[in-house]
Amino acid sequence: MKQSTRRLLAYGSNASLVTVMVIGALVLCYLLADKYRWRVDLSEGASNTLQAETVQKLALLDQDARPVTITAFSNQRGKDDAYFKDRSIKDLLRELGEQSTMVEWRQVDFDKERLTAESLGVNDYGRVVIQRGDERVDIKDRELFRRVGKGKDRSLEFVGEPAISRAFSQLMNPSRRTIYVLTGHGELSPEDRTPSGLSDLVVALDQERYDVETLDLLRSDREGGLPVVPDDAAVVVVARPKEPLTAQEQDSLLAWIGRGGSVLFAMDVGRPVPELLGRMGVGIPDGVALQPEMQVPYRDRPIPVYRSHPITTELLEEKLVTVLAHPAPVGVVDPLPQGVRATMVLTTTRDGWIDLGGALQGGGAVYEPGIDIQGPVNLAVALDLLAGQGLVRPGKPAARVFVIGDGDAFTNALLAEAPGNRLFAVNVFHWLAGEDRRLGVTVGTVGKSTAARRLALTQQELGLLRLLTIGLMPVMVLLMGIGTWMSRRGR
Repeated sequence: MKQSTRRLLAYGSNASLVTVMVIGALVLCYLLADKYRWRVDLSEGASNTLQAETVQKLALLDQDARPVTITAFSNQRGKDDAYFKDRSIKDLLRELGEQSTMVEWRQVDFDKERLTAESLGVNDYGRVVIQRGDERVDIKDRELFRRVGKGKDRSLEFVGEPAISRAFSQLMNPSRRTIYVLTGHGELSPEDRTPSGLSDLVVALDQERYDVETLDLLRSDREGGLPVVPDDAAVVVVARPKEPLTAQEQDSLLAWIGRGGSVLFAMDVGRPVPELLGRMGVGIPDGVALQPEMQVPYRDRPIPVYRSHPITTELLEEKLVTVLAHPAPVGVVDPLPQGVRATMVLTTTRDGWIDLGGALQGGGAVYEPGIDIQGPVNLAVALDLLAGQGLVRPGKPAARVFVIGDGDAFTNALLAEAPGNRLFAVNVFHWLAGEDRRLGVTVGTVGKSTAARRLALTQQELGLLRLLTIGLMPVMVLLMGIGTWMSRRGR
């Protein structure tokens, strides 16, 4: 065989072998990629990544092992925004299907598949139907999109993920529960939409399948009978009363606790403290809880430290900041009364203290030995009251009580003030209601949740920042101007 022929055969076989190896490598990569899918979201703000609470709800649905079917009907063809709407829904449903083994989805052309629409009783474009067994939730087009901006800048924004996440909550909790807010003493009102009201909390709890109603324990609709907490109550809230609770009301609350009921006490500085808290070993000492680390520019808003508790697990993992406003300290006796188990939930840092007055420095309070009380200071405590030991009657479930030294923590003014405030508030109610598996699983108000960025600084760091911005930077600009002037003058 000629040398040229041998050379051609060698080159040809090598090229064939390399081609086969490359194809084999590509096939192997495809198989591995198909089996071990890796998704990367390069969009701004990770807008195409599911929120953590949505992923958690999908995990709960998977644990229940009951298939969820999502049917999304197309929008009306010919409309300017039809393609955007259909594509947004499809992208979200595809991501939900990737994250859950129980979610099955399909996108249906409303015009071409009228039989499917009729079978589901759908007669409008853009509707999403979510089913699990006999349970069903319908989401209309207006709940999935909203208009933002004005004039030429007006655009359409997709807010479908929170709507579908709320639907998952409804499927997991088809029956609603009731939270009662005590009234009659100037408490915070769930109907108040001002910064000091609780209307935003009501909205947040409504999304979690809780109804909020007021409760008057001074009056009774039973002739000759004492007022009682209704049996359908999930939680009773005592939200910063301006006047003391009567002995009759406290007896009613103690009777509710004795039945295994749950109560939230949101206290505040200088407000009357129910005497029944002392029966559980809890008190509200005089003074204000402060610490050097604060929320800028406020001097009385400490950023508390989370302690290990189911309420704070998700907050710790996600590093979400919660802020309190002018909080009162929460005292716990040692030893605790029989049958009471206390777990600290929020405290100040080690540098915190109970401020009892004294001089101010730079307009803010500072720790003064001999006057103030050195911390760390307890800001919120969770109590488990065991049945048959103390306040809870035998045969009843263990009662749960949560005491926080800041009534503002649940108000409209503070609920959205920091990234963790809303999740913390909802977690408190989930824990009190015994919904432990739903802790950390909440829904944002609308749209993709955005992290509120707050700067936490000590007094010393704030002073240094002021020095740099007010003193050093102008001096540097002045020196640069003088240098430029002298260089031009010397030319």
